[in-house]
Amino acid sequence: MDESLDLRVQKTYTALIQAFFDIVQEKPVDKFTVNELCKKAQVRRPTFYKHFNDKYDFIKFVIHTIQKETLQDIDSTADTKQPLDYLLTCFKKVIELLEKYQQVLLHFKIDSLDEFPFEIIDDYLEMQLEKKLTYFLEQNPQLPQDPDFTCQILLGMYRQIALWWMKNKKTTTKEEVTAKMKQFLLLLFPAKNNVDPF
Repeated sequence: MDESLDLRVQKTYTALIQAFFDIVQEKPVDKFTVNELCKKAQVRRPTFYKHFNDKYDFIKFVIHTIQKETLQDIDSTADTKQPLDYLLTCFKKVIELLEKYQQVLLHFKIDSLDEFPFEIIDDYLEMQLEKKLTYFLEQNPQLPQDPDFTCQILLGMYRQIALWWMKNKKTTTKEEVTAKMKQFLLLLFPAKNNVDPF
């Protein structure tokens, strides 16, 4: 949560986010209403609409809040100057988030793709990852020199492999899938450019 926000606003956001996660563990996103969310969070409807246009605008806010907190956590735990350590830590966080929100994701069904563009899941993350990749590429001209394209490869790879692992975690451990991801990241970011995180 943004610490620069007024304390009352922080409390409102926290209550709404908690209510959202409670609700979507029981029913799909397209089946709950703003009234239901506000009632569960004990937040007045006018207060909700003072901050958000509708429930999809709020969901976008929730996703971005989680992403911001996750990226702050990555920045505080990874070596942000070493591509392999940083990008492998990102992948580990994707796995952790998928595990943490697995029950919620089962209910994350939306009837109209027009109402909820799934690009919002990537747009903030993409912007931050591309900044970091640009930094890595400026430091080492031998690395792949298209940050946008490299970012798209990484985002797609993270998402697909994390989803694959969720389906196969009875036969593949988190450590095993992380080691496999490290092998692929080393193809893009060879070991001589990194401090090995293992």
